[in-house]
Amino acid sequence: EHASHCVLRLAARLTHREGAVESTVRLLGRLPAGFTDAAGDVPGPSAAADGRGGRRGEGGLPVLSPKAAAALGAEMAAMLLAGGGAGLATRGTWLGLVRFAAAVSASADERGARAGSEALSSLCSHSAHACPLHESLPELWPLLLLHARACRTPAHCERAVGLMADVHARLREETAGGGGEAPSEEWRADWLLVLRGFCSLCLDTRLPCRDAPLLALQRAVLAGDPPALPPTVWAEAFEQAVFPLLTELLRQWVAATDAAEQERLMLRGVTLLSKAFLHHLSGLLSLRSFHLLWLRALELLEQFLRAPQSELLAEAVPETLKNMLLVMGASGAFESRARVGDTPQTLSKVTATT
Repeated sequence: EHASHCVLRLAARLTHREGAVESTVRLLGRLPAGFTDAAGDVPGPSAAADGRGGRRGEGGLPVLSPKAAAALGAEMAAMLLAGGGAGLATRGTWLGLVRFAAAVSASADERGARAGSEALSSLCSHSAHACPLHESLPELWPLLLLHARACRTPAHCERAVGLMADVHARLREETAGGGGEAPSEEWRADWLLVLRGFCSLCLDTRLPCRDAPLLALQRAVLAGDPPALPPTVWAEAFEQAVFPLLTELLRQWVAATDAAEQERLMLRGVTLLSKAFLHHLSGLLSLRSFHLLWLRALELLEQFLRAPQSELLAEAVPETLKNMLLVMGASGAFESRARVGDTPQTLSKVTATT
């Protein structure tokens, strides 16, 4: 283990002097196997027994212990980033370092986890040196989720979610259509991937601070950028993120071990639904399928109202619904005599019946 530590440290220093980043990244790729037991599902090569009770990585390189790997990871990441990220010339090199930093951040060693988190943040800020952010997001986002799920304190969790929010903001600036142009299909797919990622963290009961991803989700959904985002995209956001989130929060309520926290999250979920729906109401009203979104929202509010043993929701949901009805009424949504969908009823009659 000591020999491996020295070899890898030397490789990092030679990288800094001679620019052999890719060679060092290949060596780094062998380290995560040394702390998969502590980190869980960490991307990394398999290791085989060396016949003496020890473990070796690929190519005969002894695997470091979690603590040693984390300490070395902190040192190597600092060296590799010392040049301002200019050495991260290729997408593969950059992603290799991101995988390593994410694995180090999931280490059981506190110092290593902190260093890995800092390295991951620096790498994300230097992504432009390797490739456009939207090209790497499908591979980057699961690693950021891994990083967030490995957090052991609320403060660490807030920083991890903050990093994800920063990546989302940079993605929006990089790929969203400007000058009133609609965003590309690629941006839409990436944006929905981000929303679903935040939702998955909101529903992770092991997370020390579930408020952080819920707040990040709310900011993402309420953001007006880009300004010409089509109503169909917002409809997808409700169908793929907001509605499933509320459905799962309601399901978790039945078996909640911390009723107070779950009830508070449910209340914030209802607030998210109301704010997002009203914020994008003018665009959503132009959709032929608007009545389906509206009826699904009403259905969820009814279910939350009937949540067993929740006085907080019993008081908050009727007020939320009242506010939504008032705003929709003021917008003229219930004045149209047009039939909704294939039914002979108007939106006001469908709402009254529901």
